[in-house]
Amino acid sequence: MRLFQGELVRLAAPRPDDAERFSRWSEDGEYRRLADTEAPRPRSEEYFRDRDREAEAAAEIIEFRIRTVADDRLVGFVAISGIEWHNHHGWIAVGIGDPEDRGHGFGKEAVALALRYAFHELGLDRLSLDVIADNQAAVGLYRGLGFTEEGRVRERVHRDGVPGDLLLMGLLRREWEAGKHGSRGGGG
Repeated sequence: MRLFQGELVRLAAPRPDDAERFSRWSEDGEYRRLADTEAPRPRSEEYFRDRDREAEAAAEIIEFRIRTVADDRLVGFVAISGIEWHNHHGWIAVGIGDPEDRGHGFGKEAVALALRYAFHELGLDRLSLDVIADNQAAVGLYRGLGFTEEGRVRERVHRDGVPGDLLLMGLLRREWEAGKHGSRGGGG
């Protein structure tokens, strides 16, 4: 079993030149609006370099870059953050930067690899996430991997002056191990 590699993608450490791509992705308002509840705004390369340095030093954050197996191309990130080691809990997030890279299974496989890593290597018993309810692609991805909707925060996100809901979802290690989600992905 390859811990950090699936059929399509591998989980890799950040590289210094990643900051340029992340900066460019931050200029894609649609991507930022789907990925985060913050107001989207472009960020500099230095912002992302600083963020990578801070994440590298933080015990409660593990962030991977998603790179294609075929050509080592950076397509996104997957992160386990807000880790509460004493509670065996963390939060998971994924983002695929370029629109042409979405819908090819990169995010699904990256999350599947990150789930295996979180449950088997880190010893976590639960992962949580929040997702904008209108982001049906992400909601479907998470449900397909076994996450259960555990709550809804009504009118938590505003886009173009229109309120929308934020879904809270979770996955327990025992559910994941039982295969409730159908496939653990990444050879696991």
